[in-house]
Amino acid sequence: MKVLLLGLGRANLPVAQYLYKKGEQVFLFDENLQKLSGSAKEMISQGQVKMHSGNGYDLVITSPGFPANRPICKTLEAKGIPIIDEIDFVYRELDDPKIIAVTGTNGKSTTTALVSNILNETKIRNFLGGNIAPGIPFSQALFEDPYIYYVLEVSSFQLLRIERFHAHIAVLTNLSVDHLNWHKNIDEYKAAKLRIFANQEDNDFAVLNYDDDWVRNVARSLESKAVFFGYHTEKGVSINSKFHYESDELFSTEKLPLTGEHNLMNIAAAIAVSKIIGISDQDIERGIRTFKSLPHRLEDLGSFRGIRYINNSMCTNATAAVASLQAITGPKIVILGGKHKGDEGRDYFDVLIEDARACVLLGENARFIADYFKKHGFHKYAIAEDMVDAVNKARDFAESGDIIILNPGFASFDYYGNFEERGEAFRRVVQQD
Repeated sequence: MKVLLLGLGRANLPVAQYLYKKGEQVFLFDENLQKLSGSAKEMISQGQVKMHSGNGYDLVITSPGFPANRPICKTLEAKGIPIIDEIDFVYRELDDPKIIAVTGTNGKSTTTALVSNILNETKIRNFLGGNIAPGIPFSQALFEDPYIYYVLEVSSFQLLRIERFHAHIAVLTNLSVDHLNWHKNIDEYKAAKLRIFANQEDNDFAVLNYDDDWVRNVARSLESKAVFFGYHTEKGVSINSKFHYESDELFSTEKLPLTGEHNLMNIAAAIAVSKIIGISDQDIERGIRTFKSLPHRLEDLGSFRGIRYINNSMCTNATAAVASLQAITGPKIVILGGKHKGDEGRDYFDVLIEDARACVLLGENARFIADYFKKHGFHKYAIAEDMVDAVNKARDFAESGDIIILNPGFASFDYYGNFEERGEAFRRVVQQD
């Protein structure tokens, strides 16, 4: 079989290694060859992966972030060559894997990791991966012994190009404007998210956010069984001062390892998945209470000279930014800004005007934010040139007892390769204090 890979990053590199070991002919099209890892470059230099030759492919496998609007995609589609995502290829190669897949605009990484931690506490062997960061791609499972469950975070990019990928339990955490720099419009973005349910049958489950009107209404068109979670549902998992499943009281929402109403929703979604699987209430609670927050997500870096620092670099849209601010109490100096993904962030800016002691603007849209603040009479801000400058300017605003939080609200691709790089840059500056 002659296979073309679109991209050879963290997701497609194991695919290339797997195909080569199977004796397949592997070809590559990648627009950023200079950024490939040493392992990828070695495969190319040794002739295990050849460069794109232009014809005769039986299959095309794309990395999650490879844009569908590139000319090569249109050319391949015109020739009738199937283009599938890495997760679809891996699903086909594994022996009927039982998938728990999580998607949504916000909360998908935390929800995915929570589910895996609950399974770990009950000694149920599971694979944690997919789009989650830090984590490993689904393709790594090609080299490992079978798991009972594969717990995957999946993005709209991945879902847009699946054909057979089948989630036994599919979770949709919420939906708001995001990634419109990649998708044509909000309708395409929504349609991509809905593909998580595309191959489900009546013995599968859809875990849905009842409090999100659009997500709640998805239940009407599904083949699978809907299980809701939220503050306002009477079915599934509900939240007040305690978590409930149907009429059963589970445990208190107090003294949990995650803060904020948005994280209670993530926990509720994980509970719903766990109840479907049949995990006991005691094991669910233990799995949640032993959970350690993922890096770059309201990550407390500690206090230095009386100022507390929080790394929330993963916050790449306005909805997440607002929810994160509401989860933190105390006077805040907020470092924000980056690259637009379709939402200009005005709702976030309005919250900052009311709630922030001061703001430091860093990124491609810093001038845009500054103009908005000036127009609305907010002058407690500064524009920074880089992360060192941003932290120093934030310290100039701060007093003892204040919180400096990196809460960007936008993508990192203006200055950094990804949100992890941005968060690590913040961490380095803070810890050099």
